[in-house]
Amino acid sequence: MFNYSQVRDGLLDIVARLDGTVRDVSSKSLKETGTKLEEEAFNLVVLGQFKRGKSTFINALLGDDVLPTAIVPLTSVVTILRYGTELKVEVEYLDGRVDTIGLSDLPAFITERGNPQNTKSVKEVTVFYPSRHLKGGVRIIDTPGAGSVYSHNTEAAYAYLPHVDAGIFVVSADPPLSGSEHRFLTDVREFVGKVFFILNKIDQVSERDRAESLEFTARVIEQDIGPGEVRIYPMSARWALEGRKAGDDLLLERSLLPEFEKQLLDFLAREKGRVFLQSVVNNLLRLISNETISFQLEQEAIKLPLLELNARIERFEQEIKAIEKDRENTRFLLKGHLGKILSGLDREIAGFKKEKAPALQADLEREYLGLVNRGVGGFREQLEQFMFDRIRETFNPWRQQLAERISARLEEAHGEFARKINEIIERILTLTSDIFELKLKPFTSVEGLSRKSDFYFLLKDDPVGLELVQLAVTSALPRFIAGKMILKNMKGSVAELLDRHCGRVRYDLVNRVTKTVKDFQGSLDEKIDLTVSGIRVSFQKALVLHREGKSNVEKCLGELDQKLGSIAGVRSELLECAAVLQSDDGRGGKIPHGLS
Repeated sequence: MFNYSQVRDGLLDIVARLDGTVRDVSSKSLKETGTKLEEEAFNLVVLGQFKRGKSTFINALLGDDVLPTAIVPLTSVVTILRYGTELKVEVEYLDGRVDTIGLSDLPAFITERGNPQNTKSVKEVTVFYPSRHLKGGVRIIDTPGAGSVYSHNTEAAYAYLPHVDAGIFVVSADPPLSGSEHRFLTDVREFVGKVFFILNKIDQVSERDRAESLEFTARVIEQDIGPGEVRIYPMSARWALEGRKAGDDLLLERSLLPEFEKQLLDFLAREKGRVFLQSVVNNLLRLISNETISFQLEQEAIKLPLLELNARIERFEQEIKAIEKDRENTRFLLKGHLGKILSGLDREIAGFKKEKAPALQADLEREYLGLVNRGVGGFREQLEQFMFDRIRETFNPWRQQLAERISARLEEAHGEFARKINEIIERILTLTSDIFELKLKPFTSVEGLSRKSDFYFLLKDDPVGLELVQLAVTSALPRFIAGKMILKNMKGSVAELLDRHCGRVRYDLVNRVTKTVKDFQGSLDEKIDLTVSGIRVSFQKALVLHREGKSNVEKCLGELDQKLGSIAGVRSELLECAAVLQSDDGRGGKIPHGLS
């Protein structure tokens, strides 16, 4: 029979026993798990891609504009909402400093505009707020949107997955669930047992489109979770927030938020403890899995005679040199893909200008003739407005489609590059397995590197800097002369405006693509470096022990045997805990793949 206090106390005991066993590199994670258990901090994390309305949804739950909701994305800073008797905002920096700020200053720390790429070195921001949803240790956490044009935001969203106890996955009715969101959800399910699904922005679509979006989203999600097991809550977070702030109960009911709130509060009352403990168990299982691999590798290296150990290390390093050459070739491959993407961008821009400039000039001339025939007043202003509107109508859809095409090409390039990096990591591990007769997996504990290649362009509703040049035409000239001069100047300015704004779009996209490629390459290269360094650390420990003498070798082997035995016992206890948590009504979260 499930007993929350008994399981929690048992897990605290496990953490205490592991404290003297795990490596230094893992002690920080273990300490965080212990603190989490002591504080009973339940992380209810709001997940999803950028621009799905996550922050507006959280504000609707709280009933006020607490988090910024501008179109600019959050930076890589995570925002934590905790219960407090009064509103207070604390900023914790990477160096340990903590400042208290006003709510109006919050955007300066958690948005990309106010804190680009986290140049202010903020670790996290905590907002204390008197909400019933935050009682009982619940912490609602707003993560940066995955899929943002800023790759460090996507990295931050993925990095927070191990800290999630339960998730609220937000998608929107328009556009519906995308392929990249589906891949992100797949990763979320690797870490999180309990996920609520919100279909936001129903206020932006018709009843018919809402039904189609619900059906489509459910069908996609059921590919992972299973048919008939998905419940999606349609909602308008905007209506809910407006209704709460205005005291408009009808608008609040229309938003459909109360229906979800009822289910959320019921979950927090009935299942929170079980899901919380299951999350802790899963994190501990991941930790001891990594420790087991490290200790086994170190043990096998120590067992070898010194000459043979040196020979095998030399063989390893020679193979790594060959692998490094392959890694360099892979970098050139990505660079080549980048060149092709940029060349294609230039061709598309040139084709757009060649096609659209004459068409826009012809439209302008037709409008001019129509105005002349009608003899309307405000001739120049109307012609300018017409040109402005036509360029906007032509330019905006093209720019969005161009960005999506470039995004798809970059996604394809990233996918190929990530597969090759994974192959390199597999080669390194296979090589090490051959040398020490061990089955190894990456030291980084990161699954599916290719899933982190999502790319999304942040585009404003209007073309960047689309302003019209005011034409200096004197009103003293006769009307027919002024009109022809205006038409001539405007027809000439059409090509100029298209060229100028195409240049700005090119500059923006090139910068974004180049930076994303650089960040992505650095992220995946780091996985290789961490894998190699983890193996080398075990080699170096073995060499040091051999130099210190046989007695130290035997002593270390005995200590490693004890650690491996202790960890094996802990693993059995954790699996028993997992079985207890999944018993009774079966509402406990799953054990992630590879830990059972």
